[in-house]
Amino acid sequence: MKNLRLTVLATLTLAAATLPVACSDSGLSGLDSTVGRVVVKLTDAPFLSDSVASVDVFVVRVDGRIGATDDAEANTDVEDGSASGWHTLASPNALYNLLSLQNGATATLGSATLTAGSYNGLRLIIDPNQSSITLKNGKKLTNTSSPSVTFPSASRSGLKILLSKPLTVVGGTTTNLLVDFDVNDSFVMRGNSIEQNGLLFKPVIRGSVTDAATVNATIRLANAGNNPLDLLQGTSILGGSGNVAFGASSACSSVNAATPGLSIQQTGTTVALPGFAPTLEVGKSYSIIAYPNAANVVQFATLSNLFAPAAGQAGLRVFNATTFPAAFDVFVTTSGAALTTPTVANVLAGGTGSAFVSVPAGTSEVRLTAVGTTTPVLLDIPSQAFTAGQNVTLVIAPPAAGQTAPRAFFVVGC
Repeated sequence: MKNLRLTVLATLTLAAATLPVACSDSGLSGLDSTVGRVVVKLTDAPFLSDSVASVDVFVVRVDGRIGATDDAEANTDVEDGSASGWHTLASPNALYNLLSLQNGATATLGSATLTAGSYNGLRLIIDPNQSSITLKNGKKLTNTSSPSVTFPSASRSGLKILLSKPLTVVGGTTTNLLVDFDVNDSFVMRGNSIEQNGLLFKPVIRGSVTDAATVNATIRLANAGNNPLDLLQGTSILGGSGNVAFGASSACSSVNAATPGLSIQQTGTTVALPGFAPTLEVGKSYSIIAYPNAANVVQFATLSNLFAPAAGQAGLRVFNATTFPAAFDVFVTTSGAALTTPTVANVLAGGTGSAFVSVPAGTSEVRLTAVGTTTPVLLDIPSQAFTAGQNVTLVIAPPAAGQTAPRAFFVVGC
C-alpha cells in the first residue's frame, strides 16, 4: 500500500500563514498556553505497482478547522485557506514524487501556529493540473494525456482527510498528525492495463494523531527567592528557563509527565537543589514556585493551573511564599474602591496556595492586608491587568533584604 504521510507537529512555526496568537513570552519556543505548533512533513511507503516510476502530486496547502467537514465542504473555498473557518497548517506549493518518500524518508511541507483547541476537519489541497503519474516506460499520465489519469478538472481540489480522532492543539506542546494517502486505493486501474487505459483518481486519505498532550505536561518555574535559578531536563537547561531571577518566570516547557527528568540548580552551579520531585499528570499545566523557608533553604511547590474561570473573566490564585506568622487577605477591586469582602481570604504562610477564583477581566487594583482586616494595606498593586480566560497566580514573596514589607509578583499559567 502506498502511503503519503504528513507529519504535523502542534507545539505549531509557520512556513506560510501564521494565525494571530496571544502573548508569546511563555511557551515552548516562545509559545504560551493559548497556542501550539503544527509542523507538516511528507513521506511515503512502498508502492506495489511494478509499472509506475513516479507519482507526482502538487501539494498546495494543508488546512484544518474546528468544525468537521465532508467531501463537498473540503472542496469549497479551496483558493482561500482562511474562509469557512479553515486555517492553513502548511503551504508548500510544491511538487512531490511520493515514490521518493519511502522507508522513513520525509519532506517537510511547512508548519503553523494555531490557537489551542480541537480541529475536527482537515483537508489536503492539490493542483491536479500540475500532478501526474509517470510509468516505467516513460509515458506520463495527466488529465489531458491519452491514456490519462482522471484528476479533478479544477485548478485546485480539496481532499478530505479522514481523522481517527480530532487534531488536538495544546498550548506550549507539539502535536503530530500522520496523514496516510493510500495511493493503491486512490489510483484505480481502468481495464486490465495502465499503459493502455490509464487510471482513475479516487482519493483515500486518512489521518491519525499522536499529540504531546497524550504523554506530556506543561511546566513553568517562578522564583520567589533571591538567587537566580536554572530549570534543567537531564543535563540541559530548558529553553527560556535559565537565570530565572526573583519575580521572574521561565518559559513554558512541555515534558513527559511520567519521566520528566527535571532538576533545578542555582545559576552558576552544577548541583541540583534538593527537594524538587514534581508529580505531573498528562495534559495538565503547572506553575512551579521556588521560595525560601525560615532557614533560607529553597522549597518548591508544584501547582496545577487547571481552572475554568467564569465567562469573560480571569482566574486568580494566591500563593503565600512568606514566613509571616499571620495569614493575608487579598482584595481585587476597581481603582480606589473601598475594601469590604476579600477576593481571596486567609492565605496562610509557608508555601500555601489558595484555590482559584474568578476575577473581572481588565485592569484592577490589588491590595493585601492582614487576615480579617482592611487596614493597614500591606501591599498595593494599583494597576494590574487580567486577561479573560487566563489563569494567574499572585505570589506573595518575602521582603527584600533589610525590608519588612512583603513583595509580590504574578505568574501566568501555561
